[in-house]
Amino acid sequence: MSDVVAARAGVDPDWELLRRAGEGDPAAFDPLVARHERRLLALCERLLGAREEARDAAQEVFLKAFRAAGRARPEGQLFTWLYRIGVNHCLNRLRRRRLVRFLSLTGRGEGAEGDEPVFDPPSEAPGPAEELAARQRWAATRRAISALPENQRVVLVLAKFEGMPQREIARLLGISEGAVESRLVRAMRRLAPVTAQGGGARGVPVREGVR
Repeated sequence: MSDVVAARAGVDPDWELLRRAGEGDPAAFDPLVARHERRLLALCERLLGAREEARDAAQEVFLKAFRAAGRARPEGQLFTWLYRIGVNHCLNRLRRRRLVRFLSLTGRGEGAEGDEPVFDPPSEAPGPAEELAARQRWAATRRAISALPENQRVVLVLAKFEGMPQREIARLLGISEGAVESRLVRAMRRLAPVTAQGGGARGVPVREGVR
């Protein structure tokens, strides 16, 4: 099926590229990486908090996707399928990270700074002082987000930073829309004291740079 035919049929043409990759055409996978790499990397950064770890995670997610290309069933948008792999992979990394800390008995341990998610928005400040103040407020927001339980943190990132509708998040995570809404509400309540003190710009943005 050509991209034009797929588009007319309401099918994401990326599935055709994935099918070709699964049938032994590795070059067909390259456009998928180019199209989704930036967005997937941003997701991994937000969930893991460490840029270098996020780069490694994104590469591993694409590798998993390539290996699963022959088994994937086209449904919805391909990036949703890719996000499902990415979220699960990042959650497994977070769980391993906690286990390592527990076994080492060293508290936060080495690399603690990298545990805070990276959510720096584009600066709209007119001068250095205002920019510094804005970044300090966002540092408080980052710490609050990093302290959220995993299930709330994932929903918050997908809803408020990725701009995904609750129905899409529910399908991605395999939970009900009610569960998505409940987790999002609890997450926002946990962040409320920080945002009320100026920890964020009107709370958490819908997406970076969008107020």
